[in-house]
Amino acid sequence: MPLSDPAPRALSHTRNLELKAYERQDGLWDIEGHITDVKEDDYSMLDSERTADQPVHDMWLRLTVDTDLVVRQAEAQMDVGAHGPCPLATPNYSRLEGLKMGPGWNRAVRERLGGVVGCTHLNEMLAQMATTAMQSLFEVVENMEDKGDGKLFLSPGLHNSCYAYALNSTYVRDYFPDYYQADG
Repeated sequence: MPLSDPAPRALSHTRNLELKAYERQDGLWDIEGHITDVKEDDYSMLDSERTADQPVHDMWLRLTVDTDLVVRQAEAQMDVGAHGPCPLATPNYSRLEGLKMGPGWNRAVRERLGGVVGCTHLNEMLAQMATTAMQSLFEVVENMEDKGDGKLFLSPGLHNSCYAYALNSTYVRDYFPDYYQADG
């Protein structure tokens, strides 16, 4: 269902974020992100002039992870950064190697790549890349698994992580009754 009809308006800016997950033949997974930002009109930056058909940002990031969601390799590339020095931050993304996606991921990213070390836009993309990895490897990392007793295991990482996985939700009550906690 689409959103309601908007007020009259004119498009000013478009950000596209595309995330893909690939299962590799060596048992690892590549999670790739591509972000572009485009303005609808010509504009001036402090260090460049851009036309409406030229992106403000055109950036790539690949994380290679194992089935434990540990980053084995990280690679960043900027075809276009907002300013001349921006691409110089890309080698720093190797600092992600060894980090595990899961609770604390965003904090760990900020610790390794926050402030003047990284790129705000690539760092923002990393949160969505972790979600993409988890959704892609969901069955592989056994967040929900029948342990042989006919009962589904609900990973603690999913407990109270969203509306559906609230331990007092009807979804948890119906599909994970051993984890259900009624209000009170």
